[in-house]
Amino acid sequence: MNPLVAIRDFDQSLWLDFISRPILIDGKLQRRITDEALRGVTSNPAIFAKAIGDSTDYDSAIKALALQGKTTDEIYTALAVADVQAACDLFRPLYDGPDHGSDGYVSLEVSPELVNDTDGTIAEGLALWQAVDRPNVMIKVPATLEGLPAIRRLIAEGVNVNVTLIFGLERYQLVAEAFIQGLEDRAKAGRPLRRIDSVASFFLSRIDVLIDPQLETMAAAGGEKGELAQSLVGEVALASAKQAYQLYKQIFSGPRWEALAAEGAATQRLLWASTGNKNPKYDNLRYVDGLIGPHTVNTVPVETLDLFRTHGQVAVTLEDNLDQTREVLRRLPELGLDLEVLTQHLEEDGATKFKEPFAKLMQSIEQKRALATEATVTGQTLQLGPYQPAVDAKLQELNAQDFTTGFWDKKADLWVPDEAGQHSIRSFMGWLRVAETMVGAVPEIEQFVQEVKAAGFKHVVVMGMGGSTMAPIVFKESFEKSAEGLPMSVLDTTDPGTVRQIEESVPLADTLFIVASKSGTTAEPLAFGDYFYDRLKQIKGDKAGENFVAITDPGSKFVTSATEQGYRRIFLNFSEVGGRFSALSYFGLVPAALYGLNIGEILERAIRMMRATGAYGAVDHNPGLALGVALGVLAQQGRDKLTLIVPESLSDLGLWLEQLIAESTGKEGKGILPIAGEPAREPQVYGQDRVFVYVGYKTDADVDNRTTLLALETAGHPIIRILMDEALDLGAEFFRWEVATAVASAVLGINPFDQPNVQAAKTATDSLMQVVQEQGRLPEGEAPKVTEAGVAYYTAVTGQNAAEVLHNFFAQARPGDFMNIQAYVTESEALNESLQSLRTQVQEQLQLATTSGYGPRFLHSTGQYHKGGPDQGLFVQLTQDHSQSVDLALPGRSYTFGTFKNAQAAGDLQALHDYHRRTLRIHLGADAEQGLRTVLTALQSAPLRGQA
Repeated sequence: MNPLVAIRDFDQSLWLDFISRPILIDGKLQRRITDEALRGVTSNPAIFAKAIGDSTDYDSAIKALALQGKTTDEIYTALAVADVQAACDLFRPLYDGPDHGSDGYVSLEVSPELVNDTDGTIAEGLALWQAVDRPNVMIKVPATLEGLPAIRRLIAEGVNVNVTLIFGLERYQLVAEAFIQGLEDRAKAGRPLRRIDSVASFFLSRIDVLIDPQLETMAAAGGEKGELAQSLVGEVALASAKQAYQLYKQIFSGPRWEALAAEGAATQRLLWASTGNKNPKYDNLRYVDGLIGPHTVNTVPVETLDLFRTHGQVAVTLEDNLDQTREVLRRLPELGLDLEVLTQHLEEDGATKFKEPFAKLMQSIEQKRALATEATVTGQTLQLGPYQPAVDAKLQELNAQDFTTGFWDKKADLWVPDEAGQHSIRSFMGWLRVAETMVGAVPEIEQFVQEVKAAGFKHVVVMGMGGSTMAPIVFKESFEKSAEGLPMSVLDTTDPGTVRQIEESVPLADTLFIVASKSGTTAEPLAFGDYFYDRLKQIKGDKAGENFVAITDPGSKFVTSATEQGYRRIFLNFSEVGGRFSALSYFGLVPAALYGLNIGEILERAIRMMRATGAYGAVDHNPGLALGVALGVLAQQGRDKLTLIVPESLSDLGLWLEQLIAESTGKEGKGILPIAGEPAREPQVYGQDRVFVYVGYKTDADVDNRTTLLALETAGHPIIRILMDEALDLGAEFFRWEVATAVASAVLGINPFDQPNVQAAKTATDSLMQVVQEQGRLPEGEAPKVTEAGVAYYTAVTGQNAAEVLHNFFAQARPGDFMNIQAYVTESEALNESLQSLRTQVQEQLQLATTSGYGPRFLHSTGQYHKGGPDQGLFVQLTQDHSQSVDLALPGRSYTFGTFKNAQAAGDLQALHDYHRRTLRIHLGADAEQGLRTVLTALQSAPLRGQA
């Protein structure tokens, strides 16, 4: 039998004397708990000095904390607390279990600088207890004379205490007395004693290291004293421990203790510390094998733990040869060795041995902190031509109002005057500091990634709509998958063909499905989850939930259903962070980590941008404010089409920006329309409603795009350039653009965090789905205006044939309008090419801005702008037939994915009609690719002319 497991039969607990972020993340600590019956963990300043100061494992967290203005001490505390919290969570099932036996604890030590400071020790002990906020943490307090009152006070306050640096029996008795007095104080105050645990850590090997050389010198001198000295070599530490155990049994017995025990008090167990052998002459397990006894703890370094697993001898030894033990301690003074004096020296030396590495660690953190605060953010250049004076004037006005301070103080009257709107704004500004919170969650997420990989998963599918999937799409397309990451797919459409493609392209049994829904009620992700849960249940039965993860807000109904279905993990996001502002929350970072990205670095870049935008004090130049003011002022002056130009590697950044900007600003007849996916063209094909934004890399020449930008600048168009160093800077860009979007909304005088018109399409869809429930199919719609070559055209304009309908529809175009293609079809490369051809033809002939999106994805992004923004849109909706061979039934529902999608298309069209938008629905038939080619042919025969 494994000695690590067998020792539990003798009621001794093995704790690990080591902690570091890698063993928390990679599963090694969890495996020791599961496979080796590890019962707890201890840490000390020397351990953290090695883990933090001598590695790069914590560098991104150090930089992120430094950028927040944290001091060196605060950074250390934050790192140590985060590790201890993570370890506590791993041990929590043991702590909560019926046979916990006062185990499942993780120890965190007060600063070694407080070793002789009673009040400081009490204050820091209470602060650490509150910071860790776990019932199974122990605060380590040194057993100095100044530490004894702190031990008593902390126990009285209900803090679990690990008393450290005990070397002598006299001091041990004082420690036990302080513990008992603390319990008595607590009982006198009428407070419960149950689950207040403490250990007294008796340091061993250092005793022999100090005394043995003196004994060996005496032995070498010969004589009677030499013989006595020789007999005591290597025996003093073990004798002290065994005698301490006899004292323990005496102390925790009798009427005084029994009165406390009757109220639920548990004894203060002895813990053997410093058990790694430091003398090559001795058996490496002498301080483990020799001290096995009931209701004790042995905390051992990694090497000793591994050695005990292979060579440990398990038997009760703690009370062996007690007569000899007493003789060792009795005769030691005969050699002129005063154990009390010697152990006092060990206490002082032990404190020094903790102070020195702690000072070195603080120095290392300070150096890294200083470097981090010197880091700068990606620059931006604004070439605004004649609009520059108006932008400068607005910036001056806002700076005079101390806008940046008010922004970070969440002063909602910066946006709107009404009280209800201001309340809404304040309740959705959690995104401002979510990156700070997520820095602390990085170990949890990375630990989860390792768990998933260890479980054998080979693929990840993220399923959601809008803000819950946009950031994962950007991460997936902007980074090459890490060798450590898992391949990732994103499902954000109810199109049955796409759902089928996902299903057929992944190994279902080995795929992790992330169901992402902020509200927990969004119809599409719940439908995705139900469909694939049903498929996994057919494969894995009741274990299907192991393949599913939920990301949602606290309190959502989805939490209940995911729990009932046995989801592997439920990540609770933040209710005060809206979906389109959630890139730097669990919604964006869990998929990114699974994909193998360094989310710590991504967050550090984001916090770097937070600092630049005034999060931690006044700044000379706020890039988010400057960009937002420029966008807002330009929009007010007619330049309201933000045209994004990017290199191919950043092509999907436009999807995220589309939702962020369009849904935030497109309301009350105002708005900024982001244009993504239009190739950069010569100046003459653009109207006077454009502002061009280039986001690229400093090291990427991207010659064609940059040459075109110069031509556009020369032609008088406003140009904004942002050049990143690397893809990790997307963390900073997400935050820059979130700030800029909020600022632009303030310039426009609107609430950027609501979406008042999104519900219109949902309501119309719900009405249609009610008809489906009652009648089994969607209601018949209006007759087409024209049907030609299998393609049907539905619109309010007249026309005898397809060419005339198209001509007359686009004849409604006015300067400053845009065309939006809503493609409710199964995405393919051929369709993408045809859609681009349609956009190009309209752009060239009418100088209109063009946007394109696959439905129903855009309903949760630009759909708000379509109904709530200015009436500038010509909306072309493309639909197709869904054959039974392609369509998919939805479990527990009377309709299919295809029906659901068709209802969403019809509902959106109805909502557009209700807002009196100009619409053209083109039904492409069963073959969407051929149908769209037919439309392009008709369009080519009908030259387009808009209104002057």
